[in-house]
Amino acid sequence: MVIKNEYVDIKGNKIHYLEVGEGNNNDIVMLLHGKRYNAYDWINSGIAENLSNEGFKVICFELPGYGSSQECDLEKEEALLEFVKNLNIPSLHLVAPSFSGEISIKFALKYGNMLKSLTIVDSINIDKYKEKLNEIYVKTLIVWGKKDEIAPYEFAEILKNNIKNSALFVFENLGHTCYFDDAKKIL
Repeated sequence: MVIKNEYVDIKGNKIHYLEVGEGNNNDIVMLLHGKRYNAYDWINSGIAENLSNEGFKVICFELPGYGSSQECDLEKEEALLEFVKNLNIPSLHLVAPSFSGEISIKFALKYGNMLKSLTIVDSINIDKYKEKLNEIYVKTLIVWGKKDEIAPYEFAEILKNNIKNSALFVFENLGHTCYFDDAKKIL
């Protein structure tokens, strides 16, 4: 597996990402990360490679202020938009766990037309968006560890009940990092 270790300039700040796979810009999976993680965790878990083997170009994006990315003045969802524009990505599949799940919701609400699909994994702060979730129309997969002690399972139900085009997949015996704890099932 070839891993491209790259940086892009967003508003004068170096933003880090990893790229895996030979897919074209029409079949991109963008992997965001949780607060205690970075782009390399998607590589180490095998998830990026598995997606690449399915024919996708995989981009593991390090949010500003995390990993090797410099902080920038933009809101995280705006930094993601600038990143996507910078790489000339017309549309993408977005996968976002934990705190990046909240970022993905903001992105979907503002720029949902750029998304082919959205996968929200054990996201925090769902209750803040309950009234607006029905404005998300993109096909959405909700993945949750039922034993999550950081983002309660009720958040998964709020998402499922308010995003029209959504499906819920539950790991009954796993918690907040279910996507890494059982990485083979996530694909």
